Amino acid sequence: MTKLSTSRRPGARAQRGLSLVELMVAMTIGLFLMGAVGVIYVNTSTTSRSSTLESQMNEDAALALELLQQQIRLTGFSNVDNSGARLFPGRAVRGCDGGFTDNAAGTAFEALACDATGSGPDAIAVRYEASLLNSQFVTDATGVRSPGNCAHEGITAWDASAEGAASATPLSLADNRYYIANDADGTPSLFCQGRTGSGFGNATALIPNIEDLQVQYAVTAAPTAGNPLPHQVAGYVGADHAVLGATATNWSRVAALRICILARTARPAPTGDNSINDLGSYIDCDGTEQTATDRFLRRAYVTTIQLRNMRPGLPSDYVSGEDPWAFLYEN
Repeated sequence: MTKLSTSRRPGARAQRGLSLVELMVAMTIGLFLMGAVGVIYVNTSTTSRSSTLESQMNEDAALALELLQQQIRLTGFSNVDNSGARLFPGRAVRGCDGGFTDNAAGTAFEALACDATGSGPDAIAVRYEASLLNSQFVTDATGVRSPGNCAHEGITAWDASAEGAASATPLSLADNRYYIANDADGTPSLFCQGRTGSGFGNATALIPNIEDLQVQYAVTAAPTAGNPLPHQVAGYVGADHAVLGATATNWSRVAALRICILARTARPAPTGDNSINDLGSYIDCDGTEQTATDRFLRRAYVTTIQLRNMRPGLPSDYVSGEDPWAFLYEN
């Protein structure tokens, strides 16, 4: 019987391997797909990290604005005594272009001085009568609750007549100063230092990655003798006392505060497909386009807060040389 040739046995063709050309083509296609997947992963990861950093920046800015808004809305708040007189009729807000000379380190409100040579962030001080209803309360070791200052330190009632209180009756006077400084890690942050009574508490970093604070006053038109005080905002002026002066007449024109903060990301952002200049381009609080090369993302956030407790509640004719706020605490 004739035997079949080995080369012609069934299944012989199925046992053959890939040729070198086929192997090279398969490897090339595999490498191409791996490269494409790698590029997609890197781009997605870069976008995700940038989005996370930007979201954190937005959150920091929102917290800073919310804090400042809450405090500024309380500016000038005061209860009244049995005769209807305000317990705290004193000056309630003070701002400085370039910050305070002593960085609000416990100086009395009226003694705060502006840094005339400073070109950095502004600073602002706000005052109001603190209570358990308008402030976070602090509980001491004996279980007694007291209103807290901006650093969550308890405020003890004291004789604040030297600071503008109507009488020597003990008053929980909130006096909080906000400014920008570097924290212990060198991160620019929104700081606060507030009263604890007759003295001041510790300077406390509240919110990190806040690089700039700019304050403007919204002022009404100048009053004229014999006419009610204007209420419509006529324009905005800088946070220096040289513009408004120290008289009650000028300060009665302040209707609101315009606050601008400049926030940055917590870490440098990956460049991805962006150039360093495109990544670092932003508009500052003065409305000027700036370009940074440190890969930090930055954005300016602006809000305007009405001074509800400082505007006349009823029209009052303006008399030259007299205090247009007098009826608020003399009637």
